[in-house]
Amino acid sequence: MAAKRDNELQPELGRSLCRVRTEEGNYRGYKKDILTENLSERDNAVFACPRCKGILRELCISTDGEQFCSCCKKEREQTHPNIHVNNMILCFKCYCPLISRGCDWLGTLGDCENHLDTCGYVQEMCKLKCGVVLQRNDHVTHEKENCVQRIVKCEHCEKNFKFCELTEHLDVCPKIKVLCELKCGLVMCRDKVAQHLEKECGQVEENCELGCGMKLTRDELRIHVTDNCVQRVVTCEHCDKNFKFCELTEHLDVCPKIKVLCELKCGLVMCRDKVAQHLEKECGQVEENCELGCGMKLTRDELRIHVTDNCVQRVVTCEHCDKNFKFCELTEHLDVCPKVEVSCKLKCGVVMCRDKVIEHIDRDCKEKEIECPFAKYKCVKLIKRQYLDTHLEEKETEHLKLKLDAIEDIVVKQSELIEKQNKTIADQGLMITKQNETITGQGDMVTKQNETITGQGRMIRKQNETIASQGDMIIKQNRKIETMSQEIGSLNKNAK
Repeated sequence: MAAKRDNELQPELGRSLCRVRTEEGNYRGYKKDILTENLSERDNAVFACPRCKGILRELCISTDGEQFCSCCKKEREQTHPNIHVNNMILCFKCYCPLISRGCDWLGTLGDCENHLDTCGYVQEMCKLKCGVVLQRNDHVTHEKENCVQRIVKCEHCEKNFKFCELTEHLDVCPKIKVLCELKCGLVMCRDKVAQHLEKECGQVEENCELGCGMKLTRDELRIHVTDNCVQRVVTCEHCDKNFKFCELTEHLDVCPKIKVLCELKCGLVMCRDKVAQHLEKECGQVEENCELGCGMKLTRDELRIHVTDNCVQRVVTCEHCDKNFKFCELTEHLDVCPKVEVSCKLKCGVVMCRDKVIEHIDRDCKEKEIECPFAKYKCVKLIKRQYLDTHLEEKETEHLKLKLDAIEDIVVKQSELIEKQNKTIADQGLMITKQNETITGQGDMVTKQNETITGQGRMIRKQNETIASQGDMIIKQNRKIETMSQEIGSLNKNAK
């Protein structure tokens, strides 16, 4: 805190800051607003002094039972202390009364007065009697840096003075540093000024030593003879020859080594004697025909970009199949490139190479309509692949019925086939019987037809073998029908 005069701040009695002050200027009980917690109405009735309205300090109880601070006791009033309640009050948690000034002390009422004896935020008079009132925290800084009564040493002549007398001394101190009166900027002791003006000061005027006729200060002449005088000798920075400054401009107009910009504004800077060679071989603004034969005529700089980035005849690599094409052919190629990634035609959201589309649709596409696995059992519905599992779950019972119907059809067909085979066997038996009757009736021809009968006997044996094999097949089919009947029975049970 900066020090203020005593008409702004007043000295404070540290220990009394935590107590209530009456209109007469007397300090009584403890202040309520320094407690960390507000008193309830009940606690206020118990611990507040009815006379000073503060918290009881050194509680006394009168003969009629009234309790008040010991400092609020009237003259000749008979009282006795209440040590127990006093101890309770002294244990109340409180802040420093100077918390608004920044003190962060937190303790009990019993320790508060002792804290105020040392609290750095209490205001006191300066000990050097300068009349300034300031906080204890600021005394050391004030007495060392701000108090007008502090003893300081003149930094120039190293003699001691009170700070309030120092200004008067500095006006005459021979060792104080002062600025040159001609404002050359030099600082020197007051007793060295005359010698400086005679020999050293840069603000004293003199004539130019190179004979240009200019009269300037010493400081200006130092710069003038090296930087500004028209008679000074300078070296051409381009060809390294020497000229008087007044002749240099004429030389620069023809100097072969001076740097100039390309007349075609390519931005290149070169010596004047290199311009023709630059235009012939190097300048990026000279126009030429495209070397790839696209017919464009551009500057050399534009052609460098053109042949790599823009020319329709440049060779580029397809980023999909890594084959090379002219740029003008690339768009047509991309329409058929087998490695270009395309979306599924059926809009399933899958992206793949163009040559994988048919395989994807046939094997994986969720939007492809496919036959139900029970189509062989006459489930004729076409469904998208992604809904197949749902279809199988929803139509499980219907599929079982279709399968049962198919099995029953097979059994019926097998039965019909067996009946046809039995009929064929019966017809063959009748034919054999008729043949036997014919053989019996034609006994007289037996001898003549032995060879024929022998052949027919062989045929009959073969037919018997065929009948035997058909009988075996009928037995196997009967067994198969029994197995299928058992399966139908188990499926019927599952369906139920």
